[in-house]
Amino acid sequence: MIDDLATLSSAKMSGRKTGSIGSVNARNFLQARFKKIGVANFPQRAEYIQTFPFPNNSANNQGFNIVGWLKGNTFADQFIVVTAHYDHLGAKGRHVYYGADDNASGVATLLAIAGKISELGLAHSVIFLATDAEEQGLYGAKAFIKNLPISKNNIKLNINLDMLCEGGRKNRLYATFTRADQQLANIVKNVADIAGLCFINGHRKNQRFDRFERKINWRKSSEHAAFAKAGIPYLFVGGGVHKRYHTPKDNFENIDKEFYVSAAETAWLLLQAADAYQVLN
Repeated sequence: MIDDLATLSSAKMSGRKTGSIGSVNARNFLQARFKKIGVANFPQRAEYIQTFPFPNNSANNQGFNIVGWLKGNTFADQFIVVTAHYDHLGAKGRHVYYGADDNASGVATLLAIAGKISELGLAHSVIFLATDAEEQGLYGAKAFIKNLPISKNNIKLNINLDMLCEGGRKNRLYATFTRADQQLANIVKNVADIAGLCFINGHRKNQRFDRFERKINWRKSSEHAAFAKAGIPYLFVGGGVHKRYHTPKDNFENIDKEFYVSAAETAWLLLQAADAYQVLN
C-alpha cells in the first residue's frame, strides 16, 4: 500500500491532473494493479475504463474512471461501492502538486482493500471506483451515477476514501455518513471502539481550509455527495485539512506513514463491519 501511494504521488504522475500525461500514467498504473489483484471488468467497461465528457458534455475534455468489482460470497447481486478519486491539481509552472494525501492515499487504500477481498472474500459484492475529475467538480462520481453498470437499487452503500494521511496532533480520523442512519452510526461507534487512532463520528464543523477562510461542507466535499444525491447511503472516511493541503508540499516525504496505515486499517474494519451488519439485518 505504501509503495502504491509512493508511485501515485511520484514525479512520473506529475500531480495526475485530468487530461494530462500524469493522469494517463496513473490510469495505466491503476489498470495494471486491478488486473494483478484479480478485479473483474464489467462487460461494458473494457479494461476497467469508463469515459465521460466534462464539463457540460464538452467533446474536448474526457475523464476516465477506473471501475471493477469482486463477487460476494453470499449476496452476489448486492453491492458496496468503494470510491477514491485519483486525480489532483497537476503542475503549475515549475511547481508540482503531487497530491500524496489528496488523494493518492485513498486510492492506495482502495487497492489494498481490493487485495484483501480478493484473498478473503466478503458476503456482498464490492465495486472499486477510482474516479477522475473530482477536483473540478465531482465529475467522475456524477458520471458513474448517471451510467451505472448495475441497478441503483442493488447498491447498498458507498464508502468514500479521501485524504487519509494527516491526523493532526490528536491523530484524528473522521467518518461522516448519511444523516439519521442508525445502522451506519452503530458501525462507526463499534469500529471507533477498536480503531488504533482517534476515530471521530462526524468531521469538524466549520473547518476552514485556505487563506481566504472558506469553510468546508464535508457532506458535499467529495465523491460521496453524488451518491447521496442519488439516494444511496454513504460513509465518508478522511482526515481534516492541513497546511500542506493543495500545495506542492503534499508529497510522499511529508505523509505520516504510521497514521496512514492505521487509517487504512480502520477503513478496512468499516467495510467488514458494514458487510457483516447488513448480513445480520
